Amino acid sequence: MKDRISETCIGVLGAGRMGLVHCSLIEETPGLRLLAASSRATVQLEKARERFGIKTYDRHEKLLADPEIQWVVISTTTENHKEWALKALEAGKEIIVEKPIALNLGETEEILKEAEKRKLRVTVHLNRRWDLDFKLIRKVIGEGSIGEVYRIESGKTDYSAGWAGWGAQGMENPWRIKKRYGGGFLNDWGTHLIDQLLLLKREKVKTVFGRMEGRVWTKEVDDHFWAEILFSDGTTARVEASNNFRIPMPRWFLIGVNGTLKIKGGDPTEWDRATIKKEWDEIDEEVTLSIPHGEISRGFYSAFAEALRKDKPLPVTPGEILEVMRVVDAIRKSAESGNSVSL
Repeated sequence: MKDRISETCIGVLGAGRMGLVHCSLIEETPGLRLLAASSRATVQLEKARERFGIKTYDRHEKLLADPEIQWVVISTTTENHKEWALKALEAGKEIIVEKPIALNLGETEEILKEAEKRKLRVTVHLNRRWDLDFKLIRKVIGEGSIGEVYRIESGKTDYSAGWAGWGAQGMENPWRIKKRYGGGFLNDWGTHLIDQLLLLKREKVKTVFGRMEGRVWTKEVDDHFWAEILFSDGTTARVEASNNFRIPMPRWFLIGVNGTLKIKGGDPTEWDRATIKKEWDEIDEEVTLSIPHGEISRGFYSAFAEALRKDKPLPVTPGEILEVMRVVDAIRKSAESGNSVSL
């Protein structure tokens, strides 16, 4: 049984589809207490009450006024992240923001400066850091299993109406493919792929060249983006995400001086097989590994609770948040200008 006295009380602002996922992840994490959720949609509040037995508010302002809530999860659509993050900080709440933290680097800096001024903490739900395929990639690079890695390709490529309609209203209001909500693949999956890449490569990003296209599902935002990234040590990387791939590319493709690694692509539940091929002492070696994988990574809130308990830095730090958004902005600027962008 949970120790209610020592738990950190959390409210979820925006009880849409992702908001209810946050509720579920918080509820199952020792050390955290899901206290309340807010939404303007009655049906979503009913779902929250039925599933979690928590307080619900029909206005976000009411949730921010709840004195028991210490941390607030901002889980609105993207274009409203900055507004409610600033209002939560103004109310004295510490915040977890669903990715991306904001629409651009400028909005991100505004949120982080306000938090610093008020001596409040901010983190972002970049949960793909805890994906098992990514853990394997970090292990292979860290142990030097395929030698020095000089080329990294990371992609989320698939074909499904599920992405466009991934929201509380489904295809009745597919906000992920609409500009006014901050939709598009760069804002959605791009933040995950870039965050992972920057964790693998601590060297400075030197130049970025990117392209964003709306080809199949929408003309308003990108349903396909890619970017070539050059690091200061000469390593090159490609990040690519799209909902237009009837045949998916690999989730990961790494080239090292002594070997190559490939992880099967497609839907996250299909990232379940890795192949590593290398040469040593004139002998070819090929190994296939099985990776159990679910749709949603579950490690963020455990790491968050541990950081609070041990008074450690939060699992995603302000500096890391800024660097992710700096690269996101560079990809967007490159796509608009048709030129590479130096950082």
